[in-house]
Amino acid sequence: MVIDEEILFTYGAEIQNYKAGEPVFIEGSVPKFYYQIRSGLVKLNVYKDDGSEFIHSLPSAGHCIAETFLWYDVPYCINAITMNDVEVIRLKKDVFLDLVNERSDLMSNVMAYTSERMFNRYRMLTTLSVNNPSYKILNVLDFLKSHHNITEPFEFIVPFSRQQLGALTGLRVETVIRTVKKLEKQNLVKISNGKICF
Repeated sequence: MVIDEEILFTYGAEIQNYKAGEPVFIEGSVPKFYYQIRSGLVKLNVYKDDGSEFIHSLPSAGHCIAETFLWYDVPYCINAITMNDVEVIRLKKDVFLDLVNERSDLMSNVMAYTSERMFNRYRMLTTLSVNNPSYKILNVLDFLKSHHNITEPFEFIVPFSRQQLGALTGLRVETVIRTVKKLEKQNLVKISNGKICF
């Protein structure tokens, strides 16, 4: 976790519970809280004009979300939507900023987390800039697998649907389905009970 829960509670943080599909915040709203996920999975996304979505990231338990907006007085340009039942710890913006200004160790934790996330985001943007569906999907799967510290072939069961993989890679769901079948024929992925194993 980025900041110890007990420290957040000592400074007045509260727990918020969300059902699957509920927004934690939406694009255009003003950042008022520091959010740290206690349990569950959240997608940070945007919806395109054609109704499709692009998923920027999928933070889970222990991660904070959109903390950088607390230092920059602009509305959110992304949504935070729960993927399942989620429990979030939230702390008022002004209290959070006072806390990290008082405690340099906590500011270091936040900066280290943000730096790691930015590094991974740049890696992902490089992958997404290539116009090759197989390359995009394999690199996203490789990134997800390494993030979960799994090294054995076909041991990582991808926790996302084909549609969600499309949203992560910027590909249409039909392209993802065709490409995954092609990758299976090349023995680069396996399909088990409809799940992709990488």
